[in-house]
Amino acid sequence: MLVRPFALLLALLTLAGCASGPAYEEPLPRATYQKGVNIAPYAGAASDPSAPAATARGTRYRSGPVSSAAADWARWPAGTQFRVLATGEIYEVDDFTDDVVGTNTILLFKPSAPANTAPRQVTIEIVQWGSPADSAALLRPQRSSTAKKILVELLARYPERR
Repeated sequence: MLVRPFALLLALLTLAGCASGPAYEEPLPRATYQKGVNIAPYAGAASDPSAPAATARGTRYRSGPVSSAAADWARWPAGTQFRVLATGEIYEVDDFTDDVVGTNTILLFKPSAPANTAPRQVTIEIVQWGSPADSAALLRPQRSSTAKKILVELLARYPERR
């Protein structure tokens, strides 16, 4: 009789391991120039007509002289502005998504982003760092598991922001 519950437990653990999301990557050092940043285009929630066209910061998605980007706020706090050296484009981190948590990946807002574009590695120049304290204040009231994961790492990385 113990074989059946054990087999069920083993099956559940196996399934849980498959749904763990992206693999964790060591954060890049906080520096003006960061090499090896993975970037990929994304359409944000703006691609879903039923979703509000607002970022996690509550601003509208932007495409222009300074465009919107989604990143793990524990690595690039909300408000961080950066330039992609290969293209000269400037972005501001104003959103996050489960796809970037625990990774050195930044998603660049492109209103007509192609689906499933593979990330590529680039060097970025930080124009201005965002505020970990402001990021934590925006994350605390959120109920999503993604926001909670980012908040835990943010507070561990910047303990003075508690």
